[in-house]
Amino acid sequence: MLEQRLQQRLRLLAIPAFTLVGILALTALLSSRMHGVQPRETFFDLFLQAAPAPLEQAETIALIDIDQASLDNLGPWPWPRTAIARLVAAAERAGARSVTVALPLEGRDPLSPDNLAAFLPRNEENGDTIRQLQAMPTTDAALGAAARALPTAVSAGAGARSWIGWQRADFEGTPWLRAIDNDGRSGLALPIAPLSAGIERALTDTSAPVVGTWLKDSDGQVRRLPLLWATAQGPMPATALAPFALSGGVAVDLAATRRETGAPPPTALTVGGANKILLGPKVDLRYWPGRTDTLDTVPAWRVLEGGAQWSTMLRDRDVFIGESVTSDGVAQTPWGEISFAHLHAHMARQIVAGDVPIRPVVSGVTEFVLTLLAGAITIAAAIFARPLAAIIVSVVVALLSVVVFLWIFSETGRLFDPSFIIGAALGAPLVIFIVVVGNILMRDDALRGAFHGNLPPATMERLQKSTSGPLLNGVRREVVVLSCGFRLPEGLEAKFHARPDDFVRFCGAANDALRRTILSHGGTVDFAENGRLMGYWNVPEVLPHPIEKACACALAMIDEMNNLTENVQTAAFAAGGLLSDTEMSFADASVEVGIAVGECFAGPIGLGTRNRYGVVGPAVTIARQLRSRSGFYGPAIVTDDRIFEALRHHYAFLDLDVLRFSEDDTAHTIYGLVGNPFLKASKAFRELADVQREMVGAWRLGEYAKTTIHLQRLRGFPGVPDGYVERFDARLAQARGQRRSLDRGDHIECLKA
Repeated sequence: MLEQRLQQRLRLLAIPAFTLVGILALTALLSSRMHGVQPRETFFDLFLQAAPAPLEQAETIALIDIDQASLDNLGPWPWPRTAIARLVAAAERAGARSVTVALPLEGRDPLSPDNLAAFLPRNEENGDTIRQLQAMPTTDAALGAAARALPTAVSAGAGARSWIGWQRADFEGTPWLRAIDNDGRSGLALPIAPLSAGIERALTDTSAPVVGTWLKDSDGQVRRLPLLWATAQGPMPATALAPFALSGGVAVDLAATRRETGAPPPTALTVGGANKILLGPKVDLRYWPGRTDTLDTVPAWRVLEGGAQWSTMLRDRDVFIGESVTSDGVAQTPWGEISFAHLHAHMARQIVAGDVPIRPVVSGVTEFVLTLLAGAITIAAAIFARPLAAIIVSVVVALLSVVVFLWIFSETGRLFDPSFIIGAALGAPLVIFIVVVGNILMRDDALRGAFHGNLPPATMERLQKSTSGPLLNGVRREVVVLSCGFRLPEGLEAKFHARPDDFVRFCGAANDALRRTILSHGGTVDFAENGRLMGYWNVPEVLPHPIEKACACALAMIDEMNNLTENVQTAAFAAGGLLSDTEMSFADASVEVGIAVGECFAGPIGLGTRNRYGVVGPAVTIARQLRSRSGFYGPAIVTDDRIFEALRHHYAFLDLDVLRFSEDDTAHTIYGLVGNPFLKASKAFRELADVQREMVGAWRLGEYAKTTIHLQRLRGFPGVPDGYVERFDARLAQARGQRRSLDRGDHIECLKA
């Protein structure tokens, strides 16, 4: 992808892409029977919503819902089990075939009279009340009595729980459950039921216990219900399976292999002689919402108030009783909040209609093969086709997998996961693109060679080892800029006119010495006009104490002057005898340095072998201007005021001048860096520094008389350049003649860019 992709070895491009495709294909194969795998579950949720369950011939289920209106009419939740008994009795009178209480009924009813009596203090005042409460029938007995009139199931466990594990459950002696072709096997491997307590004997004598717990996926959503559970008493049906366990029983097919419990899990079940229903890997069915919510639902308050209108909705129906008013009674599903009672009733409708989403056993192998095929197609397109065509092929393959799998589900109810195919179709070309771009930008030796000798050794080493380019990203930050050049006396330079080759070699030797000095102090080197060099600190990497490093580098250039001139002399004489007829030498050569600091843009400027690391900003111009003026100021190193403020206590400085760096700029004092702090101990230096500081300060304020006095004193110091004194003389004369305005600061010289 890009014009250079065919110039790279196809094997190197394909290996990372095929590695990704292979990982995706193996993951699809190994995780095909796992629950809660994302983004698979999200795709399945979308399929279920796009193709809702038809639920034909499933109008045999009804729900009595304890909703908020029921609480408003009959009292707050929780209700005593006598109220539930009244609902069961009302369903029986309405002609219901069976009743399943989808409420957790483990343990004793906290609102039962005997329980209330146990909470009263044992004293004479409460004695009669306690005896009366103990003499009253328990609420469990009332519910048990109501359940005698018709087949009834009561739930233990509630809400949604994460998977616990497998347990063996013997089904011999279980009248509602039988195994088809069990080959003498009497045990099943079933999910462990998360029950906190048992159901009271008063209920189990007349009702069948069932488990009301759903499975919760890793994202907290409820999607699946195990239809059979393992308890200490043996197999127990789920609440949704209760009507079928109460009516005609349940038959199961057993797997050929055994779980770690030593028993096989059920793979399918049949209820009432209807079609066989395949079960998931955890003996579960997936909730499949219908096109519309056609479940017949009656509010509990209407049932308890009586009336004939609602009774027709319960006649010849399997009735569920549940609540939808508490957080414990409501499940978080991908389709919003739904009460657990409604989920159980809807799942019973799915069983009646046979509308059960199936994850086929061959789904893992199918997705494995299709993932490899999609990866191969899109990799070939990415390598051999044009970029736009490769993108179109990848998108089409990804979308086609979604459309085909959605069509298969809508027609057969079989669920196939397109997520790994999409990952291969889009991920493989993306990997090739990353490899190509990485090779172009970072693994191109020519690109890195462009920076060899210009970046600090530590930075260059990190750049060569890295596989991405953050070091070469453009940045904007504070940069310390050093501009330097090697200057020969005019007479000596004229000797080279007839020997240009020697002059070029001289410049190369001088610049190489300065370049190595910059690099040894952690700076980045750039080439400037007329054979000069630029040094940058704090780019491309952020450095500690960049100003101090730059000043130390400048002083090192001065200290190594003898070595520099010796190297230049050797280079100039390499061709032989250039200065053999003259007394001139390179001893008068000098280094000129300007240092400034400021916010700048920095980064690679150029492409390929023509690349270089450059800095753009006002500090570059100021450093160059300061370097150009070091010849007549005297000190070889000229700095701006920010350098002085940062290192005034660490190095010796002289006040040199007051300048404006542009027409709109304010006045800035510039300084000469002359050495380390030990120089300050010299009496002669202190006197010179005081005179120059007072003279520059008076000039800045436009006090010409004081400036003249200090300038006369400065003439008496040895070593002060004549050009420096003469420039101030000329300024004073011009300022007096033109009578410049002090407020405007016109007497302050403005440097030209």
